Parts: sequence; structure tokens; C-alpha cells
Amino acid sequence: MKLFLRKAGPLLRLIGIVAVLAGAFAYAQFQGGAVSWTVFYMVLPFGLYGIFLYLYPLRAVTAEREVGRREIPYGSPLRSTVRLGRRFMFPLLYISVKEAAGNATQIPMPSTLFIWGFRRRREWAYETDPLKRGEHVLEGIEIEAADFFGWMRKRRFIPLRQTITVLPKLTDMREVPSEASEERGSAAASFASVKESSVATGIRDYQPGDRLSRIHWPAFARTGELHSKELEDRKAQDLLLVLDGSPSPQFEEQVGFAASILKKSVETRAAAGFLSLGESGAAIPRVEGPDSLRAAMLHLARFAPSDGGHLPPAGSRSLAAARTMTVITGPLTETWVTAFLREARQASGGILFSVLGKGEHPGRAALEAARAAIAAGFDVRFVTERDFGDPERGGVRR
Repeated sequence: MKLFLRKAGPLLRLIGIVAVLAGAFAYAQFQGGAVSWTVFYMVLPFGLYGIFLYLYPLRAVTAEREVGRREIPYGSPLRSTVRLGRRFMFPLLYISVKEAAGNATQIPMPSTLFIWGFRRRREWAYETDPLKRGEHVLEGIEIEAADFFGWMRKRRFIPLRQTITVLPKLTDMREVPSEASEERGSAAASFASVKESSVATGIRDYQPGDRLSRIHWPAFARTGELHSKELEDRKAQDLLLVLDGSPSPQFEEQVGFAASILKKSVETRAAAGFLSLGESGAAIPRVEGPDSLRAAMLHLARFAPSDGGHLPPAGSRSLAAARTMTVITGPLTETWVTAFLREARQASGGILFSVLGKGEHPGRAALEAARAAIAAGFDVRFVTERDFGDPERGGVRR
């Protein structure tokens, strides 16, 4: 019914305008006198404009959107410019323009109202409220034209689908978390370099972010240009960063913590695998340069919580083969720890971060679950968001 009224609305309004003009004319014709005809001639221009507006094709209006950045940092607004144009000259009065977004965008989208007049082009720049992590879909531009008194209203939706990705919240970290080892009397870097067990099969052009160990120095000596070695897939990996995708009150903080660790590891020229658990989870064998880091960030931007702890393709193999790992999850439960240790059966240790809310402390059930993880060789740490910058000093260890 609403769809019918929306489509038939302009026609019904046209019938109403014609009825008003006919009534005013009949009143002046039968009543006579200067006052009656004055009323008719006062109503006539507004009625005629409404009729002409009904006949004016809004489909002749074009729109294009220019977005500043398609990937924006967490908490930043979206800045965009909408340019409207038309082919037919007609004095358009009140024009309402609104940005239409998908259901995932939970902020009010901007709109504007202006008098277009006879101009062919019009430009509108806007800025939204700060956006949260995720994908925000801009579906198109909704235009509504109206006359003086709102007797005639016409709408048109111009599809302009664009996807804006808001990256996870990043924290400047002092260093990458490391696992303390009392037996060896040293701190083993949690994001240690991946073992170079592969063989060079060729060379390619150097890309920013390639490690020095991959530079082919003989080729550099011959050509004077940097080249990197093409390597076979590595068979051994020292570290795996695992992000739990179970629903949690601190899920956003968990995602931001994982993103911050990956960013810091790339800055320190370390390499690691990344695995997210959940229906939308993914496995990235190596995160060691700008391209792989960007892929991980885009995945984390879209990552949504889900029940069940599903493993993505190749996730079971990565989890079972990893010897050292850093795990990020929410409040600990014994059920989750047992299920996770069953999958990570070859792990000889690592760090298990349990992210808690501000001012929150682990309960008895969480401490019992932590004991099971400690027995498996994990260093369990309860942290809050304020500890992310220096998780070595912050947080509560068990």
C-alpha cells in the first residue's frame, strides 16, 4: 500500500491541484466580482507551477558522488561531495537531497534543502558523524522536488552504490607482546621471524616492506636495482595470532587489539600468521608487508562475531601446526579453553589475552579456565583497553 501511494502520489496531487483551480474558477465564474477573480488569479500561478513540476522529468537529473577515501580510520567521519546536473532548464524551487545508506550504517545520513533555480549544476559537500568499524554501503541519492506550498512533490532515487570501509581502532604499542620464559631465562619474541625453510625459485622486483633476507644481492650487484627472491611456501612458522570470534561485550576492543599487534609486528619487520575464528573467519599465512597487512586490516574491518568458533578453510591445519601462538579472546570460560586446546594440540605455549571491560576483574570461573590454559603452557593475561599500549606491563597475569 505504501509503495502504491508513493508511486501514485504525484498523480493524486495533480488531481488535487486541478480540483483547486477548477473550484476557484467556478467560484469566480458564478460569484462574480473583483474579489472572486482576484482569488482565482492569486491561486492560478501556484497551481500552474505545480502542474508544470509534475510534467518536468526528474529522470533528467544526474548525480555523481566523490568520496575522499574509501578506507578511513576508526572514528573518522565520511567526507563526500555530491554533484547534481540536469539537461532541461526549469525553475526548480525547493530541492531536498539526501544520502541513502544501507541498514548496516547506524548513523543518520546527511541531507540538505536548497533552491536550485535555473542553474544547470549544483554541488553539495557533507561530512557525517564519526563512523564505527565495518563496511558502510552508500546506496544512492534521493532527490525530492516540491512547489511553493507542497501541493506537488516528486521523488527520484539515483543509485550510486559505493562501499566505505572503516578500519579497526589502532593503539600505538610500545612493543609486540612477548612470552616470558623462566626456563630459558629470556624473553622469546612472540612474533619471532618465520623460519626460512623455503628455497628460492626466482626473483622479482623489490616491493616496499620486503625483508632484507629476501633481497637478491647478486642481482643487485649486476643491475644496480633491488630485486627480491621468490620463495616457495614456508613449511614452518613460529607464531600464529589467533582472534576469537565469539560474541563478547569487548569484541570491538579485541579486534582493535589484534589489528594493533599486526601493525606493530610489520613495523618491527617480524612475520606471523593470522587466524580469526568464526563464520566470517579467515586464515592469512603470513603478515609481513604492506599488502598482507592491508588484507588483514580489511578482513578485521568486516569481521563480525558469531557463535560456534568455526574454523575457516586451512584454519584447522594452521592451528594444529602452530607451535607458538598469541590468542585474543573475551572473558574466559572453561568450555572455550577446552575446545581451543583440543584444536591447538601441538602448541607448546604462547600468550592468551583475555580482554575485559573497563574496571572489570576476572571472576572465579575465568580463573579456573585460566588454570587449564596455564597447564597447557600458555601465559594468561587479563587486560583492558588501556593496557593495549604496553601489554607487557599492564594487565593481570595468571
